[in-house]
Amino acid sequence: MAWIVRGLWSVNPYKMVIAVANQKGGCAKTTTAVNLAAALSKGSKRQKLPPAKVLLIDLDPQGNCATSFGVEKKKVKRTAYDLLTNDTGEDLPLMDEYLISPRDLTESMKEAWSMRNGGKAAPENLTVDNLWLLPSDIHLSGAEIELSHKIGRETRLREALLPIIDNFDYIIIDTPPSLGLLSINAMCAANWVMVPVQAEYYALEGFSMLMNSIKMIQRRINRNLKIFGVAMTMVDARSKLSRHVCDQVNTKMPKKLFKTTIRRLVKVAEAPWSGAPTVLLNKPTNSGAGAGSLEYWTLAKEFHQRVMAMRREFGVNEQPRLLLDPNR
Repeated sequence: MAWIVRGLWSVNPYKMVIAVANQKGGCAKTTTAVNLAAALSKGSKRQKLPPAKVLLIDLDPQGNCATSFGVEKKKVKRTAYDLLTNDTGEDLPLMDEYLISPRDLTESMKEAWSMRNGGKAAPENLTVDNLWLLPSDIHLSGAEIELSHKIGRETRLREALLPIIDNFDYIIIDTPPSLGLLSINAMCAANWVMVPVQAEYYALEGFSMLMNSIKMIQRRINRNLKIFGVAMTMVDARSKLSRHVCDQVNTKMPKKLFKTTIRRLVKVAEAPWSGAPTVLLNKPTNSGAGAGSLEYWTLAKEFHQRVMAMRREFGVNEQPRLLLDPNR
């Protein structure tokens, strides 16, 4: 359902379009965006998490979302750069030409896993379900300069997504570690912001700056933008500093902080090397290689529960897109 605001087409203010943002680098933005998107799309009976139709958008010129699924960026034909710099004024064939499908993501993951494991066949359950990806590459770094003199430079992503926005239950946008034009496009297209915060001292200063930037965007560009949640990442429970940072964030935004915390775990960082997010690569367990997978599955479950609670509170009735898909 589309809404009209000041003569411009906008989206339903409760549509789940989420920008994963923090101008500080190294706070697990991409890891969080990728694992959250993968978990929400696949679903889990054990976690009581229903599968959903998800679009993951990479607005970081590093292009690590594609790498997380084993996609070779040199083989990608269309990227977020082509989307943002389009000046034709016409709707683009996003589903057919710009987005990487679940089938192609699955093939890329299996090929990457096989290559990293001496040519062995990839596990049958290493699959991507219901997840589409708009990739990026280094060319996106030039988009901010190219768009600086263009009309509607802040709204390019929002306008491009309007034809397909109702095809998905969730649209998750990964952003670069800066508050430039790319991040502004993400927060202009989104209704919600999810903030991963690294449990280290300098993160507190960056967190305050981000909150100020979000308030500015709310006032001047996107009145529908709201904070969905704050997730503590790279937490070391043995560290006094780590606990202090978590306490400080909880004091600032107690109703927004997720109960689930993501620890600093080697296996989570290693997962992209095998060409798959940890939630797909490792079986969730309380210890060992599956610990990080369990934490992200738990975060996805809490994320879903928060969405459901919000919809009940405001009387929002959204039918799951997978139930409406005639091809299923």
